[in-house]
Amino acid sequence: MPDRDLGGLVISPSTGPVKIDVDRATRDPDALGAALAMPHHQLSAALGPHTISIAMATHVTEGGKPVTDLDDKTAIEEGDKGAFHATYTNSDDYGREAIFDPSPAGGMLYLRPRYQRWHGRAPETPLEPQELEDSFYDPVAATWDLLAPGVELVDRGVVQIAGRTGRKIEIKPAARPRKPAAEPLVQRKWREGRTIEALTGEVVLDADTGVPLAVKLSGTVGFSRDGRRFSMQVAVQSDVSAIGQAAQIAAPPSEDVVATPERLREVDDRDFLLQGIAPPLRKTSNGTAATPEPKLTPAAPKAPR
Repeated sequence: MPDRDLGGLVISPSTGPVKIDVDRATRDPDALGAALAMPHHQLSAALGPHTISIAMATHVTEGGKPVTDLDDKTAIEEGDKGAFHATYTNSDDYGREAIFDPSPAGGMLYLRPRYQRWHGRAPETPLEPQELEDSFYDPVAATWDLLAPGVELVDRGVVQIAGRTGRKIEIKPAARPRKPAAEPLVQRKWREGRTIEALTGEVVLDADTGVPLAVKLSGTVGFSRDGRRFSMQVAVQSDVSAIGQAAQIAAPPSEDVVATPERLREVDDRDFLLQGIAPPLRKTSNGTAATPEPKLTPAAPKAPR
């Protein structure tokens, strides 16, 4: 299979800014999908400091009996100059938290799993803080991607939300659902045969920038795996608030921080060994991929005879 068809496993996906046509997004599911797939750093560039909250629920049943249930919540607070504080928790008592402080030279990241101490270190690449923050925003795009083949859009006109003028779009079941896209990864092949059995929601896009200001989306997906039939109920709600109000982002107390050794050697080795198999992690100062080079350990001097 060509590298370009492997879903970003070998060739890094484009990270350039996405231009959103708001008028088109009120009637075209693909255009609305582009807005909902917008990475969080682009949202931040358009709106400035803000706070965003995301709640998601996923419940899978087989023959009416529960198989898995997971509810999770995400909060992202934006400060000045790229500072942020992001938290994620779920009903399985798992979570993670991240703080980025841009004030030291090169910035400082603080990371921790739920209930653990903070690990503090410098970013390994110039884009690592941005990519980390983007990962907290993934539930919105992931839910839309799952339900998108079955949607139809209705333009509900202009509304005011969070102090901004927005365009409200109603989400309802399509009379003729589209065929789900082909999935290059074996683990996702089940998605090709999924059916959208229920769907409701609404999205408000910022009229000027196309940024999603509010998202409420829920639906039921039928799918089969290993000869068994399942039903998945999914829902996501995302709300942007405090636009223009920079949150006060503070580093954790020093007594709660454990110094983390730099992992630059491991990154370099990984990139060198996986050339042509996976995109390099290390980036140059302008965000492009750095050419992988091995980090060789100097040979120990020989003892004199």
